[in-house]
Amino acid sequence: MKTKIFLAFIIVILAALLSNFIFEWLIMKDFDNYEKGVKEDQFYWILSSVEGSYSGGRWNTKELSESIHWSMMMGLNIKVLDSSGQEIISSMDAMSSLSGTMKKRMESLFHIHMAGGKFDEYPLYAKGRRIGTLLSRPFQKEKIKEKEAAFKERTKNFLYVSFMIAGGGSLLLALLFSQYLSGPLSRLKKAAEKIAQGDFHVRIAAQSSDEVGKLSESFNAMADSLQKEEKLRKHLMSNIAHELRTPLTIMKAHMEAMADGVIADKEKGLQNIAGEIERLIKLVKGIEDITVAEASFFARSETTETSLREFLTGIADDMLPAFKDKGLEVEISGKSDLVVAVDIGKLEKIVRNIMSNALKYTDHGGVSIDYGVDHEQGGSAFYIDFKDSGKGIPGSEITRIFDRFHRADRSGNDGLGLGLAIVKELVSVMGGKINVESEAGRGSAFRISLPIRSWI
Repeated sequence: MKTKIFLAFIIVILAALLSNFIFEWLIMKDFDNYEKGVKEDQFYWILSSVEGSYSGGRWNTKELSESIHWSMMMGLNIKVLDSSGQEIISSMDAMSSLSGTMKKRMESLFHIHMAGGKFDEYPLYAKGRRIGTLLSRPFQKEKIKEKEAAFKERTKNFLYVSFMIAGGGSLLLALLFSQYLSGPLSRLKKAAEKIAQGDFHVRIAAQSSDEVGKLSESFNAMADSLQKEEKLRKHLMSNIAHELRTPLTIMKAHMEAMADGVIADKEKGLQNIAGEIERLIKLVKGIEDITVAEASFFARSETTETSLREFLTGIADDMLPAFKDKGLEVEISGKSDLVVAVDIGKLEKIVRNIMSNALKYTDHGGVSIDYGVDHEQGGSAFYIDFKDSGKGIPGSEITRIFDRFHRADRSGNDGLGLGLAIVKELVSVMGGKINVESEAGRGSAFRISLPIRSWI
């Protein structure tokens, strides 16, 4: 791409060079046409003046001499002939009639002694009758010619110098811009190659806010997602392998024991194997659930403005029958309504998982839900508190409750230890945080804090 950008600038420079030569040709042509037009106007004025000096069938020598003087000032060597071809007056005759000082000045302007070349003939008329002929040729005006040549030369030099400055500047800008424009794209290309090789730690520093800068930001967001997905994949595979190992090992042991006759009651052995198979089925179901949840981690969020009280009340009413079956209560104690803009789908998964976890480990009392503006974060976030009167979590387990497949209470096989892990990851994706306080036998308190306006 750098080569293409550089070539584009070179084409622009060449186009400027061509236009410069055309401009120079047009200027010189206009100057020559102007000079020629001025000289023609001056000559025809002299021609009219010479014709005007003829009156009453005779030439007025004084007026004719003045016309010759003007023609000499204009750089013309003039001769006037009568109708028979006899010379009446010439520039040489006019020069001889001048004073010494005037003659010296005129000779300094024109090199009369170097005059040469053929005279051009122009007929003279008076009242429609030819009265003579005017012969004209230019003097050798060295100073005037030098000035004209100097003007043309300076004009050319000015155009050449301006082109060199503009062309050199354009060439320098071509190098700088080609490097400036292609540099970020080159870095993006190298970073993309590293991503393709499995290195998801690579990032691009966005050095501008234009389209290339936004492309760098999008690339970094993609790399973050890929890195997180790869980390989750490895973690999930490790956890799955660990969780599958236990029931498979138990099933193998039971089958070997039954085959060796160690277990005499084969019906009981088959029941044990069936129980482990049921555990495997639940584990696969849990894997499917977390796969769906992970898909939502990377899906583009669709934020919706919603009433937080109405949202929480809807979920509580939906789950209330399950709580009633255990004799538990659900209470929403928010003092006033709060409108937030969040991904409702993700927030619903968070709330349902926390409430399901509370339902599972609470035998009496119930769950209270509170919400409001989180002033600890400057009012830019809201919180939802969940407090239950359940079994609580031992202090040694609190730091691990958000790990996948971790269960603080392993007395039963009802849970897979995925609910709180999904909650933690969803909260993180939404740009929030989650805290927990608990004590064994005294229940647990969860607080999630999320941006009030989330435009992820």
